[in-house]
Amino acid sequence: MSTKSTMNYGQGLAFRQAYLTVGIALLVGFLMALILLVFEYKSEQRRIEQQLHRIIEASSAAAAESLWTLSTDLANVVSEGLVGHPFIVEAKIETFTGTMLSQRSNPIMSESWLDNVSCLFGAAKVKVMPLFHGKDIIGYLKLKIDLLPARQAFFNIMLTLFMGELVKTLILASALLALFYVTLARPIRNYAKWIEQIDPDDPEGWQQAPPKRQQHDELTVFGESIFQRFVQARVYFLELQQTRRALNILNLELEDRVQARTKELKAALARAEHLATTDVMTGIPNRRSFMEQAKKRHAEWLRCQHPYALLMIDLDKFKPINDTYGHPAGDQVLISVASALRQHTRTEDIIGRIGGEEFCVLLVGVSEAGAMTLAERIRVEIAKLSIEFGGLTISVTASFGLVPPELLQADFDEVLKNGDQMLYQAKNEGRNRVCILPGTKKRLK
Repeated sequence: MSTKSTMNYGQGLAFRQAYLTVGIALLVGFLMALILLVFEYKSEQRRIEQQLHRIIEASSAAAAESLWTLSTDLANVVSEGLVGHPFIVEAKIETFTGTMLSQRSNPIMSESWLDNVSCLFGAAKVKVMPLFHGKDIIGYLKLKIDLLPARQAFFNIMLTLFMGELVKTLILASALLALFYVTLARPIRNYAKWIEQIDPDDPEGWQQAPPKRQQHDELTVFGESIFQRFVQARVYFLELQQTRRALNILNLELEDRVQARTKELKAALARAEHLATTDVMTGIPNRRSFMEQAKKRHAEWLRCQHPYALLMIDLDKFKPINDTYGHPAGDQVLISVASALRQHTRTEDIIGRIGGEEFCVLLVGVSEAGAMTLAERIRVEIAKLSIEFGGLTISVTASFGLVPPELLQADFDEVLKNGDQMLYQAKNEGRNRVCILPGTKKRLK
């Protein structure tokens, strides 16, 4: 499913551009207005200075005449004319001795915050100009000048200028915003909606064409480029799906092969293990397997005193059987004897073929009497065998050497050696008998 993004208008591209455009326009407008104000301030300052200079020059001659003639009326007329100017708040005409001939004032009544703004045109000041008759100083003209009206007028000019620049800036910003929205923000938003409508889980929908535009510009190239990438991605996606399906099939086939091969290997290992531990002819454990099991049982006897008896068996006159009837007949005799051993021993007993015609049985958990009884029973059963081969009946006997539980030794090789000695003793005493390790002084025939 496609996931659509939620976008706040305040965070949209158009509004961010609007904020930036308005900010830059206001900054530029403020700088332009500030430059214009500087030029206007300089011009107004020169105009005021020139105007005051003309008034003072025009009034100085009349003031000097009033002092020379000591005409109070003329002095009052001059003073009243001076204070009638908006920048002159007080005018005094004095003799050089300090006698006041005329004084007029016209204080400016204002409570504006501009009264304290002395940085514009300077603070109120008193200007003293000497009055001459010929080359002699006869008095002074003292004027108190306050440019508050000029500051008020300049502030009105400044306010008008800034408001005009603000209006022009807002108009310019609105025009730029509209132009930007139409040419850039709206097409980008259309492209965003087009991309949001594409379902990533539906490759067929990736072929949906982008919004059409009349102008062929960078945005058109941008949209076509994205569309081409979608088309290429669809091709790659379909190829990837096919590759995945092929890989899944190969994986299944490989798993089947691995399982089959594993079964074959397990079977081969089982066969190899069987061949390594079993006498091929008789099917009973071979010498290596028997020795491993017997030594484990001997170790248990050493740890836990679990008793066992060792029975060594060797077939009597086996070589004449091979010589008389042939080796196949001898093989059949060995197979029959091994079968008798399996049949007449217990499940817990361990049997094995340890040589050509030599067998060994480890009787587990028996006493001396029990071991003698089992050995005798096995001897009797072997003697009863009638082995049919090639129309002939073959009989066989065996000699037995028995090591009872009471005479076991710590070294298993010594136990085997004692069993061999008893086996040879049985051979020497006439064969077909069981000989027990000395100490019991018993023989069974």
